[in-house]
Amino acid sequence: MQTATGAKEAERMIQDLAPDVVFMDIHMPHRSGLELLEALSDRDFYLVFTTAYDRYAVEALRKQAFDYLLKPINRDDLQACTRRILLQFYHHRAPGKGSLSPATRRLEILTSGKRHFVRHKDIVHVEAEGSYTLHLANGRRITMSKNLKRVEEMLNNEMFFRPHNSHLVQLHRVEACNYRDNTVVLDTGAVVPMAVRKREALKQRLSLLMSA
Repeated sequence: MQTATGAKEAERMIQDLAPDVVFMDIHMPHRSGLELLEALSDRDFYLVFTTAYDRYAVEALRKQAFDYLLKPINRDDLQACTRRILLQFYHHRAPGKGSLSPATRRLEILTSGKRHFVRHKDIVHVEAEGSYTLHLANGRRITMSKNLKRVEEMLNNEMFFRPHNSHLVQLHRVEACNYRDNTVVLDTGAVVPMAVRKREALKQRLSLLMSA
């Protein structure tokens, strides 16, 4: 982490270092944070304004700041802001703009006070039958409280497909599709139901993998 003591130094560091996240005070020597932002072209970082004055909140939003923290900065507010940035950074930035590849992305799951950080590529499928369960490549299972739709949103990954309301599968783990009994067979031997209305979409997604 790098810090600057004034607007001039901050502008130089942003241009030289091309940071992914900038925490910027609104009141700084030489120029305000708002004025500094006007001087920066092609901004490509998450901006969090920090100030002791809440009257700047509206202006910060107009400048498309990611967040706005009031001084003295509350630790819980800072941690919540950081988590939101990480979520955006991992899942929503374009390739070459700080995003992680599907192979290295991780999903954070909290169970009974324990945090699990699971690589996307290690998730074979997720099912919602009774409880919500993550099935991993090493045979482990993680039961979680998050519903399937929420997990799908958190993954936000083209490697996963939902062939049925109760199941989410990793496409690379699909070994066969049985169109007679509408099931998907995974390379672990697991058999997952497939909704008739999802058959064509699944065919298309799998065909894209074949041509990749």
